[in-house]
Amino acid sequence: MATENNNAETKEEVDKEQFYTWIHDLSDPEKREHALLELSKKRELVPELPIWLWHSFGTITCLLQEVISIYPAIMPPSLTASQSNRVCNALALMQCVASHKETRKPFLEAKIPLYLYPFLHTTKTSRPFEYLRLTSLGVIGALVKTDEQDFVFRD
Repeated sequence: MATENNNAETKEEVDKEQFYTWIHDLSDPEKREHALLELSKKRELVPELPIWLWHSFGTITCLLQEVISIYPAIMPPSLTASQSNRVCNALALMQCVASHKETRKPFLEAKIPLYLYPFLHTTKTSRPFEYLRLTSLGVIGALVKTDEQDFVFRD
């Protein structure tokens, strides 16, 4: 019985260590795409992930860098599926930060949603653009999915 508990704890530690590694890898341009993919796919497995992302040095900056990097592909419209997938993985991580009760307010106070508005104003109907718009709306939608009325409706 004790062995089973130790194995479960070890597995949890290994999983968290892997998440820590992926978060660290976001700051390395060579490893960022893989880290974005893995964190995005597994973001719901670790409830603390939004807190880790918000408080780890430079991580939100790396996510913003991904968002800003595709601005030139918006006009004229030249966004590829690969570019769209990569930025949508970054947006999925932003969405988990925006939806967490402890990180929602600082996320909004940092005015990060303003960086998503250019994606909402695109008119191209190709799949990469549609996916980008939908994922951007998911981030904004996560901010308003709260029972805290004072948070949503400010004076």
